[in-house]
Amino acid sequence: MTDSSFAIDINEKYTRIVDLTYKNGKIDLSCMGTENTIPNFFSDDTEKSIENQSEIISKLYANLKIVKKNANIIIPDSQSFSQILEFAKLNEKELLSAVRYQSDQFIPMSIEEVVLDIEIMKEDKQNKKNTILIVASPKKTVDRVEKAIEMAGLNPESLENEMSSFGRLFSEVLKQQGSGTYLVLNFGFASSSIYLIDTQTSLILLTRTIKVGYDLFLKELKFNFELQESKAIEVLRTIGFEKNASYDTSTIVAPLMKELMGELSKFMIFSKEKYALPVSKIFVFNYSSNILSFEKKISEVLLLHTEALYLREFLVNNPVSQSFSTDMPSYICAIGGVLR
Repeated sequence: MTDSSFAIDINEKYTRIVDLTYKNGKIDLSCMGTENTIPNFFSDDTEKSIENQSEIISKLYANLKIVKKNANIIIPDSQSFSQILEFAKLNEKELLSAVRYQSDQFIPMSIEEVVLDIEIMKEDKQNKKNTILIVASPKKTVDRVEKAIEMAGLNPESLENEMSSFGRLFSEVLKQQGSGTYLVLNFGFASSSIYLIDTQTSLILLTRTIKVGYDLFLKELKFNFELQESKAIEVLRTIGFEKNASYDTSTIVAPLMKELMGELSKFMIFSKEKYALPVSKIFVFNYSSNILSFEKKISEVLLLHTEALYLREFLVNNPVSQSFSTDMPSYICAIGGVLR
């Protein structure tokens, strides 16, 4: 990482900014903040929505009193396409050609309409193979985000998706020795992503995106309890899966949780069959901190130790880390973005 950039995480519901320094295995947070993203920012093609989003960024940037101008941008996994593939060792031109040839297997649009990013995750010199992370984002999305950043008077130094940002955070900060694999649930707004982490290499082995996210939980509460969105957000945050509460949220969102747990179970079975390594732990982050006892519920259903990524053992104790301690899982991707 460099000391000249900070991170802006723009997702469908919130825009988050983080600045920090990382030294000797410790994250020293200097500022963190959140504002609402403009509704339908990623789907609204109008210039006005870009202008409105740039104003949101400008306001948050000014309030946090950041002096840096270079921003590392993170967009949701739902706004990109990711795949981890193994290729024979090739030069850069040959690799790009091979990726383009196979792109129709995981990119549901023309290759000319996307921006491709390729990263070599692992080199197997003995077998002359490389494990490659491929991330493709629609050019329209990249252009809109970069334009909003520039209109806010900032320099978009880099752009990546949540998976890429989290992968860096895990391999550089959260890396642990051990055997087996970890399952990571990036519980997003419009959709969620599941990652399989190899504890030996600290690399992501598999990924899958599913159409279950925080937005559906909000919609169920708003419809069944006839709540305004602000009240539904409060109920999920303060009651969530706690029992004997004034709102029986567990019953209302039970079909969603059943679908989500089913996807996690299928992913674990496939992972075990492919790598012959059982999942030993589950991590959750992102909108998981917006639902009380979310990780506890997963642990009860799947009978696996599940914990939210609060990063307590990796953080320098200061006023910023203390103020945002309970919301830290929401800032995981922004934190990973600064480490770029």
